[in-house]
Amino acid sequence: MIVLEKLRKRYGDVLAVDDFSLSVARGECVFLVGGSGCGKTTTLKLVNRLVECDAGRVLLGGHDTRETPPYELRRRVGYAFQQVGLFPQMTVAQNIGVTPELLAWPPERVRARVDELLELVELDPARFRTRAPDELSGGQQQRVGLARALAAEPEALLLDEPFAALDPLTRDRLQQAFAALRRALDVTVIFVSHDMSEALLLADRIVVMDAGRPLQVGTPRELLTAPATKVVAELLATPRRQTEAIDKLIKTGTKAAP
Repeated sequence: MIVLEKLRKRYGDVLAVDDFSLSVARGECVFLVGGSGCGKTTTLKLVNRLVECDAGRVLLGGHDTRETPPYELRRRVGYAFQQVGLFPQMTVAQNIGVTPELLAWPPERVRARVDELLELVELDPARFRTRAPDELSGGQQQRVGLARALAAEPEALLLDEPFAALDPLTRDRLQQAFAALRRALDVTVIFVSHDMSEALLLADRIVVMDAGRPLQVGTPRELLTAPATKVVAELLATPRRQTEAIDKLIKTGTKAAP
């Protein structure tokens, strides 16, 4: 569904993405993880041409994305990110329906799609359809942002840390909602995250990045059982240390040493 071939992107003296290649199958969810500045978000933006690559190419459904005008490409590829970016002057329904309307869907089809997606993200259409973004909680705004990214039945979905700023309970519920949405819609996803626990729970495959390159690509089980480098092993150790610290606190009432 998505093929990245030898992508390269430089910002001045910084090589943000360096000879990066990856194939993502239809319906697959691939996580990009790694430390800050490793090139995750730049790689994601190269897919829908929010950033243009210096070298290499991206294929979407077998077609070179450079042959498609950027505005048309972005209508085919859903994009959701941490800051949400809902249009404040629009209602929830208008925010979700903006891309289908640009694609000239009939009004009744837009309304039906809006209600379908609100139900999928567990927001009652009758209650939320006419609300303004500033009347929503942070978690509700994230759900609307995810619904908007899915509204035009995109071929692929790009997610850039969409749950990172949420409280733990809301984040857990949205992660569960996302997993259910994936199963229901069979959508192809590239998901950027700093959270290795999130990647292990939700990904079909994980790409660990460093300095713009993939250090290791594999299923959660493959990475857990055979980390390829020390960097990969340290990333995987983070959720283990958190779990061990919680277990020790429960059993002994004593905090684990850092």
